[in-house]
Amino acid sequence: MDYFIEGCFSWPSYPATVFLLLVCAYWVLVMIGALDLEFLDLGFLDFDLDADIDTDVSILQFGFVPLKWMNLGSVPTMLWVSVFSLAAWMTSRLFDSPAPHATFAWLTDGQSIVRDIGIALFVTKCVTQPLRGRFDPVEPNKASDLIGSTCLVSTSEVTKTFGEAEYSTDGAPLKLTVRAADEPLTKGDKALIVDFDPEQNLYLVQRADTGA
Repeated sequence: MDYFIEGCFSWPSYPATVFLLLVCAYWVLVMIGALDLEFLDLGFLDFDLDADIDTDVSILQFGFVPLKWMNLGSVPTMLWVSVFSLAAWMTSRLFDSPAPHATFAWLTDGQSIVRDIGIALFVTKCVTQPLRGRFDPVEPNKASDLIGSTCLVSTSEVTKTFGEAEYSTDGAPLKLTVRAADEPLTKGDKALIVDFDPEQNLYLVQRADTGA
């Protein structure tokens, strides 16, 4: 055991061991409530890259593409870091020489550390790939989901230029800006949502079939 511990805190395993211990300390602080779970969340990586976009994505964002490819920003940051730190430490213990030495050798130890990081990045990419998108917040009442639903006219009337309606939810009703797709509606009418205009952020409605 003493030999194992000595090897963990000797080169080239020393950096991976310290990094893993720091990550473990973070999770201990989270469990006792001293730190928030999203303390180190990389929110600046939360952007979309569309193949059709040319000018909307800045050069700085393109610099983050490798990080996004590695799933940083697509999974919780500390989950990614935890997988990486464990993979780097296990790689350093499996592949590096079992003979511990306290002095850093730039050539051999440097190559070993670079190799360990490369392998750990590959392992982390593979492990976190199935988790992409599973932690994304779910937007309630998306516009596309409301099409085909019914709402209740809340203003005196709904015309092609004016109107509001309420959509019932589990909580407070959702107030919608609506326009009549054909004939005008009056307050209290039940309306069917038939389309959504994202540019004006309004819904097109028509009189619902009351016999349904």
